[in-house]
Amino acid sequence: MAYDQSQLEADIAALDGLPVYIAYNANVDAIVSVDEDLESFLERPPDPGETTPPTRLRTKQELATAITRTMATPGGDEVAMTDEFSATLEAELEPDSQQMGGQAGIMTNLLSSLGVSPITYTYLLSPTQQSMFDHPERVRYPRVDDGDLEFVSLADILNTDRTKINWVFEFSAGDELFGVRAKEGSRFIAASRPPEFDLFTGEFDTVIDQVGTVVDGALLAGYHNLTPDHVDAGYEETLRHARDVIRQLRSESEVDVHIEYAVTQDESLRRQMLELILPEANVIGIDTNELHMVQSDADLDIGDRTLSTDHGFDPDEILTHYRVLAALREQLGVECIRLHAMEYHLAVMDEYLHPDAVKRGLEFGAINAATKADRGRITAPSDLETGMTYEPSAKGREAIEVLADQLGAVTEDGALCTPTVVACPNRVVEDPAGTVGIGDIVSSSSFALELAVANGISDRDP
Repeated sequence: MAYDQSQLEADIAALDGLPVYIAYNANVDAIVSVDEDLESFLERPPDPGETTPPTRLRTKQELATAITRTMATPGGDEVAMTDEFSATLEAELEPDSQQMGGQAGIMTNLLSSLGVSPITYTYLLSPTQQSMFDHPERVRYPRVDDGDLEFVSLADILNTDRTKINWVFEFSAGDELFGVRAKEGSRFIAASRPPEFDLFTGEFDTVIDQVGTVVDGALLAGYHNLTPDHVDAGYEETLRHARDVIRQLRSESEVDVHIEYAVTQDESLRRQMLELILPEANVIGIDTNELHMVQSDADLDIGDRTLSTDHGFDPDEILTHYRVLAALREQLGVECIRLHAMEYHLAVMDEYLHPDAVKRGLEFGAINAATKADRGRITAPSDLETGMTYEPSAKGREAIEVLADQLGAVTEDGALCTPTVVACPNRVVEDPAGTVGIGDIVSSSSFALELAVANGISDRDP
């Protein structure tokens, strides 16, 4: 059955009051368009578009290197800044706009707008950050008082004057910087890494199992925010602690955990996340650029296929995506990995939720993605009417047919739904109002709806 208005209404109704835990990273995104004004602010890099940026940005020239490199390659990218350079940008560069940023912040805003009841933890909550929550009255914050866990209003939590600001440099296809022309629209993020970031949360870590007893699922992200400045001797101790916190979260109840992956140029951190954090998930959310990095880090053997780094659409690429996801899922031992690509969404799974629930989640995620891309933000369920005006991608349908043929399966209304593979076309907005956070929108809306509807169909055979 094709996704229609009645299905949208049913999905929105299913989310009402759903309790979900969300952590760790919320910040403010300062949005800057890539144009002549930005070029005059930056310093021309050597070999624009060709040079790989350093793992910590320190100068305007290194920032220009990172932006032009991202414009020359598919997908977006993110690189951390030093505290000194972060302060320079805050003092000298005026953003075009500001909005909620950070995966936990973006996911909280979306889900609270759709009627979900989030419990959100983030390590910095300044007055500026607090003002970025669209529905603070619907969001609860965990606080430990004399050993007892309580959930309080965001209005009662202000723990710093400092605001974590990430700088987001957005460009459309055809935009140019230092002679490098973007072949597709995307963004580069220059991320701040304040020293206050810590995956050790004191007393809260010891009682987080109580959170697990009152929520249906958890959306966890932000592990990529670690830098060498946050740890004494490598990342292992901190990430082992973070792993133990996940285990403690679901020690008293069966809580599905979604971990949203994110790019970091720190290879050591990526490998430690791969070993210690990702295997703890029930489901992992990832995009094509991130999947390319993980394939390399995990040294996956998928025969003679390799992930393409070229621009343009190739329907056969879905076969490579499928093989990489299947190999990665097996290596990590997780139940499901969900890929959000430009033209389609693809889930590879084993003993996860019922495939019908996953299919509904992916279709709902496509509606949310189109709405976010068109409007720039989602603040109410009625906004999703915008997403319904965009048709499922014809290219996505074509790719999914290729995968279905390979698997000996059949599609229905462009979607593939089997016990181990689910795929649906995305709804693509050619000229998006913004690209930051669309992957987080897809993952959180898909995961929340999966949870909300899974119980109603769990007694049916796949």
